[in-house]
Amino acid sequence: MVEEWVYKQPDFAAQLNPIPQPKTGISLLRQGMKHDFMYQADKSCAWMIHYALLDAQRNLLPEEPLCEGEVKAYFRVVNPELRLKHKQRIKPGIEFYVVAGSYKIAKGVVTEVLHLVDEN
Repeated sequence: MVEEWVYKQPDFAAQLNPIPQPKTGISLLRQGMKHDFMYQADKSCAWMIHYALLDAQRNLLPEEPLCEGEVKAYFRVVNPELRLKHKQRIKPGIEFYVVAGSYKIAKGVVTEVLHLVDEN
């Protein structure tokens, strides 16, 4: 499961706020999905940076329930060749979106850089 891979060695931590979708009024943010990451400053470029949703004690949330309120998350860059590029951009305070295609499903802010700083 992707969230276990992220949880083992996360690159950074963030706070996420789910965005209700216009047609349904609910967010699509949940554990176990492979949604992408888009910097707020970018208008149409999404990256394969996957997440693991966490509870208040930083344990993995279960897979099924949709997230309705603010949640903590770990993130990990999927493509090793792009780690240096993201290391230059990922800093505490950077705002971003979790996206599914053209849909923004959560707004986030980086709170802590973790294993991404281990890269040369």
